[in-house]
Amino acid sequence: MNRGFQKSLSLLIKPVSANCNLACHYCFYLSKQELYPGKRRMSIKLLKRLISQSLAIADEVWICWQGGEPALMGLDFYLKVVEIEEHYRKRGQRVYNAFQTNGLLLNERWAMFFRDNSFLVGISIDGPAEIHDSYRVTPQGKPTHELVLEKIKLLQKYNVQFNTLTVLTDKNGDKAQILFKFFQDLGINYMQFIPCLELNEKKDGLADFSLDAGTYADFLCTMFDKWYNNGEPFCYIREYEEWLIKYVYGVHPSCAFTPSCTGALVIEYNGDVYPCDFFVEPRWLLGNINEVSLGYILNNSNLYREFKLRKKDLDKRCLNCPWLKFCWGGCCKFRWNEKGKPIKYSYYCSSYQRFFKYSYNKFIHLKEELKSK
Repeated sequence: MNRGFQKSLSLLIKPVSANCNLACHYCFYLSKQELYPGKRRMSIKLLKRLISQSLAIADEVWICWQGGEPALMGLDFYLKVVEIEEHYRKRGQRVYNAFQTNGLLLNERWAMFFRDNSFLVGISIDGPAEIHDSYRVTPQGKPTHELVLEKIKLLQKYNVQFNTLTVLTDKNGDKAQILFKFFQDLGINYMQFIPCLELNEKKDGLADFSLDAGTYADFLCTMFDKWYNNGEPFCYIREYEEWLIKYVYGVHPSCAFTPSCTGALVIEYNGDVYPCDFFVEPRWLLGNINEVSLGYILNNSNLYREFKLRKKDLDKRCLNCPWLKFCWGGCCKFRWNEKGKPIKYSYYCSSYQRFFKYSYNKFIHLKEELKSK
């Protein structure tokens, strides 16, 4: 194996940057339009460089196409993606593509493309209409729930592999049972739920739509019971599946719950590289692939090394916590208190503590069941 070569590489690629056909009230990425003014579209030349550099340093490359709204690039761009991946992929190498979308631009051609090229689609929906349409609206303020349901049915019709992504806010964080029934009624068994925590415009407190810690603790425990199903899980909810992996194998697959920040690198439309989707800001610009290779950034960037290690700067409450190995202070994105001041542990610390205590024996049961098979 060549020096610097690795088994797996994960990337979040933003071919249109923050461009989007929605104006979700809680979106943290819309503000990046100020960071990248003007036209935001990835060129085919840059796409080739990106894919060739990726396959030059890893056996497996996991790519998630994100935005903004990545479908704004048009289907022809992704047809080219598949062609270029096949061109640069050597024998034994694998490329896995995921596509995170609000769904509005999808049609039959998109659905057939996803199915035929094994793209895993993540489609954003926050629950029933009265919840979803509270925040997920067009720039003109129009609701989108009905359109998203149409696109989910389209994906189901064409047997596209997909999961739903739900942002937990003040509108739905206390409705775990309603959400679970809603998705089950739609025939959806692959879900993930992400808590929303943003600062208000004055940055002196949390935004009104943020999910408070107590409500999130209730959600984690209630939804866990739905997933656990008396010891016989039948659906996939990412958060619990990944904690089960931690129990069974000792390693959590998500960077949010590991000792250092080693998640997917973000590649902006112009080739700029950042260490994390939540930290696309000048302070953490690692370089540009037109000027320095991905391999160099991964293996030689002092700034990237600093970013990865900063998570280890933990509060005493973390170092003395019996659940430290399950949490490691949580995601740095959530290290704020109610007044918007930075802290060295997660805002959701109490949520996780309560959940870990609540679910421990049940996870141990599942672990033993898996080991006995």
